[in-house]
Amino acid sequence: MLNRRQLRIKAMEVIYAFDKSIEKDIDHQLNYFLISNKNFYKLYISSLSLIREIYLLAIKLHSKNEKKFLKNSSDISLKKICNNFIFKKISFNQILLDKIENLKINYWLDYPEHLNSIWRAIEDSDLMINYSNDSKNTFDEDKSFVVKLFKKIIAPNSKLYEFYEEMEISWVNDYPLVNTLVLNSLKKIQKKSRTSFIMTKLYKNDEDAEFGIKIIKSVINNKEMLQDEIAKITPNWDNERIAQIDLILLQMCLSEFLFFNSIPVKVSINEYLELAKEYSSSKSNIFINGIMDTLSKQLDKRINKNKRGLQLFTIFDQI
Repeated sequence: MLNRRQLRIKAMEVIYAFDKSIEKDIDHQLNYFLISNKNFYKLYISSLSLIREIYLLAIKLHSKNEKKFLKNSSDISLKKICNNFIFKKISFNQILLDKIENLKINYWLDYPEHLNSIWRAIEDSDLMINYSNDSKNTFDEDKSFVVKLFKKIIAPNSKLYEFYEEMEISWVNDYPLVNTLVLNSLKKIQKKSRTSFIMTKLYKNDEDAEFGIKIIKSVINNKEMLQDEIAKITPNWDNERIAQIDLILLQMCLSEFLFFNSIPVKVSINEYLELAKEYSSSKSNIFINGIMDTLSKQLDKRINKNKRGLQLFTIFDQI
């Protein structure tokens, strides 16, 4: 599911787009934000559907090889994949099948070259060779193989990454978290459990569902006030001299101080320092840390946190 860090990233993108736009249409940007969130889930299902298509391709190739008079060593590999418990669990999971149909995911039929490219990488891998040579065919062995297959071959595939980037611009930032969620889903698969391993909720709770929208509105609707407060701490820097991403991160962090009662100040600061490291210059986190630390002290009387917001979390994404 979308965590708060990912929601902050998406909100940052929307605020940046709003600042650059001529129309200044907040409803348009909010609509884009919600579509981007839905596309996050579509990428998650697409990744699982790719694993299913790999299994179906193996069955097709194995069926073709069965008709040959002379067999070769690849037949053993194909047979093991066809009998793999995890591949079967994924491929015939009704929730996944329904999601694929509802989201109209047919990338691997429309662009078979990507599926074939990944299949060739699997065939040539030591992982496949070792799996084929292992006489065991237990649930745990099969699970370990599929998890490693995704982690070492599918997820790092550069052509697959480029393909996703072409399909949806927001998927570039979504890809790392989606890969983590797919891995978690694979690890959750149990032999006899009826509990679905498929993630069906986009948000952890209603509060998270509103979090991104609230932060976008808080920044855009209070932009002048936020900029004025930041300007007081940076008298020698006008807004045009501050990198735009840095300014947006400062505005977002300050809005969390003032309008999000349940988020501890130190959590907000640390979250935006991490985003600065990833999306801005190497020195941005030092600049942002200094300003936000000063602002948090100077605005202490205006920052009203509830009991939860006064707690100091060591794991920031618990909120």
